[in-house]
Amino acid sequence: MISLQNVSKQYKGITTNKDSGIALWIKNIANLTGNKATTITAVSNISFTVGKSEIFGIYGANGAGKTTLIKLLSGLIAPTSGIVEIDGHTDIRRIKDTVSYISTNGWMGLEWQLTARENLMLYGNIFGLSGKTLERKCDNVLRVLGMDEAKNKYISELSAGMRQKITIARGLILDRPIIFYDEPSVSLDIPSARNLRELIKTDAEENHRTAIIASHNPEDLAVCGRIMLLASGEIIGIGSMDELTAPFSDIQTIEISCLNTEKEILLKDEPGVIGITYENIEGKHDVLGIKIIVRRNEFSFDRLVDLFIDLEIPVISIKQKEITIQEIYNYYLEQKWGEANANAVS
Repeated sequence: MISLQNVSKQYKGITTNKDSGIALWIKNIANLTGNKATTITAVSNISFTVGKSEIFGIYGANGAGKTTLIKLLSGLIAPTSGIVEIDGHTDIRRIKDTVSYISTNGWMGLEWQLTARENLMLYGNIFGLSGKTLERKCDNVLRVLGMDEAKNKYISELSAGMRQKITIARGLILDRPIIFYDEPSVSLDIPSARNLRELIKTDAEENHRTAIIASHNPEDLAVCGRIMLLASGEIIGIGSMDELTAPFSDIQTIEISCLNTEKEILLKDEPGVIGITYENIEGKHDVLGIKIIVRRNEFSFDRLVDLFIDLEIPVISIKQKEITIQEIYNYYLEQKWGEANANAVS
């Protein structure tokens, strides 16, 4: 369904410049049209595949290369090198007709003088849909997204969450085998976000549609069969959550809130403790927050409780938390840096 083989994308431009305004514009034009243009690698030697009906996630920091990767997958740009194959097509004109793209900022492209339903009808007409088929698709998607009562309201009358739903609806009415969700739950309330995730799963199962989700929201990525971690234009990790968290199978995070009595709390020497941070809780100067990273098989929770009892420090809460997607990302980022440094030394 989706296959990228050794794909790289480079841009020409200026990476840093103290000039601004017309001076910066002139220098950029000169740089872009000259032979000394700076080359910026946005995506470097990326290879991966996504199967039919798979829900695939992409996670990465700002500047990781997600936007460039999205454009490559959507046929909006061609790679500098390598092969992008989408549903059997490598020609970007054919790829564009294969992917439906739902953007976080898609509501900016809505026609505000039209109603929610009229926007969907117009969008469908642009892509060749019409008649009763289009009407049925629009009404069905609006119903599934909980927009029945608001479908005849103008875009200016809708909340940010409702506008996001219309953006999502536009992508869903097209009969494309691949649908791309860029931060899909932005502006949605908790029930609506939950319903959207169920919709993505149902759509993949019933319509055999492949879904790609780029998001910073762990709940969005939880519905993905596999997740790709992207940093500086390179893949630093890829696999199911179980596979990505394998290095943390013995690791647990414990968060403690206690009164800040200014007594010294010596936890770093406790068996199993591999990391610890202290911070004052914002807006609560008398409360101390402690985050401990421990090895499950070595750390004693009972010893932790006894320590606070012995110190006579009132504990407000103790929470055992699973590893977060950001902590997973940071781990693989450090592994990548360590490998690079080792290669540089050797």
